[in-house]
Amino acid sequence: MIKHIVFFRLLPGLREAGAADLLEEVSYQLGLLPALVPGILNFEICRNIAVDPKAADIVLVSEFTDTDALKAYQIHPAHLAFVEWNRNKCPKMAVADYEF
Repeated sequence: MIKHIVFFRLLPGLREAGAADLLEEVSYQLGLLPALVPGILNFEICRNIAVDPKAADIVLVSEFTDTDALKAYQIHPAHLAFVEWNRNKCPKMAVADYEF
């Protein structure tokens, strides 16, 4: 199985202006993906509680059966639409994939 972890961070300038509402909307939009994309075994979206200004704001921890399922997710139209929608809000800052 593959674990796919993505760290998201608000773009500079958005942090001050309604950050909580924006993070809620990003989390909500991410949360729609499991119903739209086949092959997701687990999909956990968490808001970071660390107060470090360099820390990520949202963490996505997802699980897939294998690398083919992960690749299918990454090119699925619903995922690509989320990436485009999120590009100027809270883009990913780091990704880690590993087998377990």
